Amino acid sequence: MKNLIFYLFILMCFSCKKNDLKQAINEPLLSLNENNQEKKNTEIVLKLPLGEKKIIEYNFPKEWNNLEGIDDTNPDFSIEKISKKGYDSIFYFIEKSTDDLYNSLNYNKKQGIDVSKKEVEILLKLYDSSVVLDSVYYVGTISKTPNYTLKLYKNGDKYKSMLGSENEKSSFNYLCLTTFNNQDVLIDSKIIYYNNYDDIQSYKRFFYINENFKIYLSDFTVNELNTEILSKTNIEIDEKGFFNKK
Repeated sequence: MKNLIFYLFILMCFSCKKNDLKQAINEPLLSLNENNQEKKNTEIVLKLPLGEKKIIEYNFPKEWNNLEGIDDTNPDFSIEKISKKGYDSIFYFIEKSTDDLYNSLNYNKKQGIDVSKKEVEILLKLYDSSVVLDSVYYVGTISKTPNYTLKLYKNGDKYKSMLGSENEKSSFNYLCLTTFNNQDVLIDSKIIYYNNYDDIQSYKRFFYINENFKIYLSDFTVNELNTEILSKTNIEIDEKGFFNKK
C-alpha cells in the first residue's frame, strides 16, 4: 500500500512539472506573437529624433543681413567649417537639410486628411489669405502610445506650380504632425514645416523633434536683403494627444 502511494505521488509530481514546462515554453511564444502583431499594426516607419537639430544649437540674432551669395559648389563648403556667427551659411544648411528630408518623403495619395482650420490659417494669413493649399497625405507612423498614434503627413503637389513669386496666389510645401486615437480618429494636428520659396518675401518654418517627443519650431521670413526670426515655439504632446505650447 505504501509503495502504491509513493508511485502515485511521483506520477503527480511528474505531471505537474510537465504542465509547468509546457506553460513555460508556450508563454514566450505567445509574447513573441503579440509583439509581432503589435509591431505590424503600429507600422513604425519613421524614427526620432527627426528634423534639423541645428535650429536649437545656434543662437540666431533677431535679424541679419543676407550674404550676396553662397558658393555651395565649393567642396570645402561645409557646416563644420562655418563660424558660429556665420548665420546666413548656417541658415543655408538648415534649409537644405530640411528640404532634402521633405523631398525624400513619399506619401500615400489614398490616405489624405484636411488640416485643422486653425493650422491652415497660419499659412493663409502670411499673404493676406491669397494662399491655396493642397490636402496632406499619409507619410508614416512615428510612434504609438496607449492613448494616441503619432503620424506624419505631407502636402500633395496640386499647387506645386504656384511655389515662387510669379503668381497672383501663393502656395507652400509643408509637413503636418498628427495624433489619432485608438479608433483612428484625428485628435490634433500641427504644421511643423513650411516653405514657399518666394524670391521677394519668403516664409519658412523648420523643426526638430527629440527622442522625448518635444517639438522645436523656428519661423523665419527672408527677403532680398535680410533674414528675420518671426518666432520660436516649443511644443509638447500631452497624454490625450494634444499639442501644447511650453
